[in-house]
Amino acid sequence: MNRALLGILTRIVLVLFTFILIVVLAQFALVAASTRAQHLGLDEIVRRAWEGTQDYFGSLLQGSLGEATSTSILGGRRRSMGEVLLDAYPKSMVLVGLAVLIATALGMLVGIAAAATKSRRLRGALLSVTVLAVSTPSFLLAILLILLSANMVSRWGIRLWPSFGFGWDDHLILPVVVLAARPFAQIANFTYVAVDETLMSDYVRTARSKGLMERLVLFRHALRNAAVPILGAVAAALSIALSTLPVVEVFFSWPGLGFSLLQAIRRFDAATAGTLLGALAVTIAIVRFSLDALAARFVHAATGAAA
Repeated sequence: MNRALLGILTRIVLVLFTFILIVVLAQFALVAASTRAQHLGLDEIVRRAWEGTQDYFGSLLQGSLGEATSTSILGGRRRSMGEVLLDAYPKSMVLVGLAVLIATALGMLVGIAAAATKSRRLRGALLSVTVLAVSTPSFLLAILLILLSANMVSRWGIRLWPSFGFGWDDHLILPVVVLAARPFAQIANFTYVAVDETLMSDYVRTARSKGLMERLVLFRHALRNAAVPILGAVAAALSIALSTLPVVEVFFSWPGLGFSLLQAIRRFDAATAGTLLGALAVTIAIVRFSLDALAARFVHAATGAAA
């Protein structure tokens, strides 16, 4: 119990430290960028960044994130950073959540199929799809899908999906597809390697020799023991999706965290940029810690240790 509590406290401290570090670095980087024409010395840049950091955390301790100066394009007016965060965060997390869920489902399906099949051609075709997905830059995939949509409308009058804008409907299709492409490839490759190695292990051969159906061998033994590296791949996929988020939101005019972040950087709004980056970093940390805890349970179950 004490070890579990210590682990939770350690992770909370790490999350807070990550947030503070990102805010400080955002202040320093954007102060340096905004004053580059003034040819200021490093000491002056550090002084201004430190003052900005003090103001930010002073407001935070008083229960306010301050006012954002770079979000007029999102709402047509100046808004508090808390309001911007509450508006943009759910819009981005829905995109990322859907993308990671779809990438996990399809990636595991493709990885398991590639590992279980005895056809080299089918395995090669499935793995080629993952190579293509991971090799295609997100911006290029976004452009190709937008051009495909425009071409279908201009030639045949068929509207496949909206190319731009926000909406909890088919506006989700293109951003989610682009966000899910590279995570899908990551999860599929990790799943293939993990399941393929597990299928070659001695206890799987023993299970087969006992006459168990191949489906039971695959799902009850192989997939269960390959769960830990697959969960690691899902955690990595989340990081990939969040790193791709600004590009996707700008291309599809989706008013989420990534879009707001680029607006803040363009206007040298260090406080807003730090807040949005911090929100992304804290989200990554919390989800990764949760997946680590889940992976530890799988390890305990596989080794027969007490949870």
